[in-house]
Formats: sequence, C-alpha cells, structure tokens
Amino acid sequence: SKKYHLFGFPIAVAHSAAPTLHNHCFKSLGTESTYTIWSTSKVTEEMLAVIQDDNCGGAAVTMPLKTAIIPFLDELAPESQVTNACNTIVKVPTPEGRVKLVGQNTDILGVRNALLAALREQHQSSTVPSDASASYPLKPALGPFTGLVIGGGATTRSSAQALTLLGLSPIFLINRDEKEVQDVKDAMKHLEFIHLRSPADVETHLVGEGKARILMAVGCIPSFAPQTLAERMVYTTASAVFTIPYRIPTDTSLILPYPTQRLFLEMPYKPLETTMYKVASAHGWYVIDGIQAMIEQGFAQQRMWLRGVASVTVGSDPVILGKQLEDDARRATRAFLTDSTTRDATAVGVGKEVDRAEGREAAVSTVSRLQRGMGLGGQGWLACDLGHYD
Repeated sequence: SKKYHLFGFPIAVAHSAAPTLHNHCFKSLGTESTYTIWSTSKVTEEMLAVIQDDNCGGAAVTMPLKTAIIPFLDELAPESQVTNACNTIVKVPTPEGRVKLVGQNTDILGVRNALLAALREQHQSSTVPSDASASYPLKPALGPFTGLVIGGGATTRSSAQALTLLGLSPIFLINRDEKEVQDVKDAMKHLEFIHLRSPADVETHLVGEGKARILMAVGCIPSFAPQTLAERMVYTTASAVFTIPYRIPTDTSLILPYPTQRLFLEMPYKPLETTMYKVASAHGWYVIDGIQAMIEQGFAQQRMWLRGVASVTVGSDPVILGKQLEDDARRATRAFLTDSTTRDATAVGVGKEVDRAEGREAAVSTVSRLQRGMGLGGQGWLACDLGHYD
C-alpha cells in the first residue's frame, strides 16, 4: 500500500470529490493505499520530503502549485511542457533502480477522454480508440475540422491542447478580454488560434462552403449571469456558433467516427446545468457536464500511478482499471457531487482548512532537477525551455 496526496490550498476539503474517486479505486483494486488532502499554499521542504518518501506512490497538485512544482521534478511529459503546468506527479522507475518524478497534466486527458467517451455513447456499435491514434484527419477535403473553447485561463489552455490531440485545428476562442486571448496565444505558440469576438466573426470564419467545421467545443467560464455588454456578447457569439447547421461529414474517417450531434463539454459543474450548458443543449448539441471530465482526469492519474508511466496512451487505457471498477467509481463520485446530503454528512467533523505552509518559507531550487537531469544516473532526462503560463 502507498500514500497519495493532493497538494494545494485552498481545496475545500469537505466538498472535494477527489478522495472519493481515488479511494474507491484503491479499495476496488484490493489495496490499502489511501488518497488524502495535504493543504499547502507553497512548495515547502516538508512537502517535497513527503513526495520523495518511499511510502508515497504519487501525487496530485492543484492551485497555486501547478507551475511552482515544476523546478523540483526530474522530467515533464509533453502535455505538461506545452502548458507549463503539472497537476500529476508520477513516480517512474528507471533501469538503474532509481525513481524519477515525472510531471503530467491530466487536465488535458480529462477533456480529451470525456469527449471520446461521448463519441462512444453516440457510436456504440463502432470502435472508438483511446490511445494517441484517436485523431481526425488534418486536411479533410471539404474544409478543416476544428474545435472551440470559451474562456481564457488555465482550463482553456488544457482544453485547447486536448482538442488538438484529437486532430482539431485551428482552435477558435470566444473571450471578452483581448489580453486573455493574447496570453493564450503567447503561451501556446505551437497552436493556431482564431478569436471570435462577435457573430460577424462567426459568419466570416465558419459559415459557408469550404469553411472550418467545429465538431467539438469546451466551455470554461464560470456560470455567473452576464452583467455587462461584453459578458453578454460572449453568450451571443457562442449562440451564433451553436446555431450553425450541422451535417455529419461525408469525408472518410478511418479512425474516429464523426459526432452524430456536435459535442459540447461544459467544464463548470456548479450548478450542474449552467447557463452555457442550457444554451448549447437548446441548440441541439450533445452536452457533457464537467463532472465527467473531472472523473476522467482522475482515472488518468490512477492508470499512470499504477503502471508507473506518464503517457497519454497509459493514461487513456480503460483496460488498466477495468470497466466495472470505472463504472462503480463514476457512480460513487457523481453521487457525492450531486447529493447534498452525502456532502453534508462528509463535512461533519471537518474543521477549518489549515495551510501547512503558513509561516514557512517556500523551498528554493537554484538549479532545477529538470536542468541537472543529465547528471542523474547517466540518464539523458528531459530538459525543456518552458513558455510563459499563468
């Protein structure tokens, strides 16, 4: 048995579904491993000692530590490199008998795998792959297949990368803030983004023969009632996209089937049916709630920890945990999040969340483990030039 922790602060201990999901998985796998919340606002020496201890099987990292943890890791998976964010630490054994700390961003896989799961629901008689081959053709004959993200923060960047892994490009962005859009572009220069500011932009880029065709979209904005003209324009522009007529593409897709209804994943799930969720559903899109993405990213973490491999293929392989375990874990996690009685019962006895880093200095890495990796055990471990990420 091993100990696993979620590091960050504040986490809302009484209402976090992560322990429910992970501890259900550990118990179903027949282990005595445990997953607990470790509240800290800084990467401290104490936190690092916990991660490096042999009793620690791996870790999850949330805000405000997703970038701060990076200098203390041995390696970054490609998905963490391109977003400059780590929410999962996998302890990977090496041929020399050492263990290296590999950072991964399973938020990307949460989005990707939730969308693939929706495709399976639409095409139950077809095989929808889970590995890295799950991608649409980059240059279809009748115009590019693209994705849409509504938002501009960290979740937007993970969602954009997830859509790109599925072969969707360019990525259209709806956002009221020009600076946020530019920040996304600057942070992910390897992707092509097009900013949709108004319904007129939708007409220009998406309406007509040979224009780009959006197959999937992800919503990443909080569910607050829009107050300003700029906020209302976000919903107006999104509605212009949602109302574009959809015909299932006739192009030959050798790997992924096309959606019978276009897919919309709404990441916020409090409330479960947000305003954007209702708008997309009213216009005939196939809507997936954010609980599904949260669960899928948790499964990705479980698979990587179990195999000791921080890859898209391992993180997306449903065989590792098995269908029965995953179905049971989904039900338990969804019940926790949607049943207020269950949450209230869990909250009984949970006191005020305490920041373990209060009054302590953050750990300092003058030379990151990533940078000195060439000297560790003779391994040419990954060193990367990370772009800006906030």
